[in-house]
Amino acid sequence: MNSPSLWHALLAIGLLAAIAYGSRVLGLLVMSRVPLGPKVQRFVDAMSTSVLIAIVAPLIVYGDGGARLAALATTLVAILWRSPLLAIGLGMVAAAAWRW
Repeated sequence: MNSPSLWHALLAIGLLAAIAYGSRVLGLLVMSRVPLGPKVQRFVDAMSTSVLIAIVAPLIVYGDGGARLAALATTLVAILWRSPLLAIGLGMVAAAAWRW
């Protein structure tokens, strides 16, 4: 990789990082000024769930057995015990056990 290409790549990475950070900060600033009524709360809850599903669904469809087992374990623990931390931990253990 020659020097101008390296600097262009680093500039692009820096700009993407700044944009990602800026969108998070601006999102927090905007949401701190929006009153959280029932409609806004339902919207935020639905949006976070849909983003999570959009990230996890391709892993289940195209992933290996470890990804599927981790998703199943995480789902069952989240439903039965309603503990996100425990669900994530057991999902990681299930994937690691499958791959071991």
